[in-house]
Amino acid sequence: MSTATGAVSPLRRSFATLPVSVWVPLLAMTWVFVNVLLVRLGFQTGFQATCGLLAGGIDGSILASILLATLGDKLQAGTTGLLSGYGLHDATSKFESTKQYLIWIHDHSEKVLVVLLGPNEDFHKAVQAEVLWMAGTAGIVMLLTLFVQLIRTAGSKPAADH
Repeated sequence: MSTATGAVSPLRRSFATLPVSVWVPLLAMTWVFVNVLLVRLGFQTGFQATCGLLAGGIDGSILASILLATLGDKLQAGTTGLLSGYGLHDATSKFESTKQYLIWIHDHSEKVLVVLLGPNEDFHKAVQAEVLWMAGTAGIVMLLTLFVQLIRTAGSKPAADH
């Protein structure tokens, strides 16, 4: 029986030959372009909420993967508690806290938004609503991923009296 060592697919082999300092920024840039593309697609098709949910799901999955790969068990548990406390409070107040943060960001970046998106304030608010969908979905995906990981690690530890 033979076993393959290293990257088998041509795509994985090409990434393995690139230094980390090259392929990580390329993946990050791709991630940003996918988000921008989904926002644009949402406005062209009229399905802003659907594209916002899809982009938020992708963002939440990537961020949760980063958190799981970099944080220890105790920090994952703390992050889960922090996200669940914020998420529960925000959900019961109809995401008012997140809306307030987005309005604050919008007010402080108005000049940049006018240059990039034009002076149409209704369009700015529509983008703001789609970003709210993205942020809410990303937060929920991250919370659920961390919660499942917390349950998995707690269930795999032996009992203290054995």
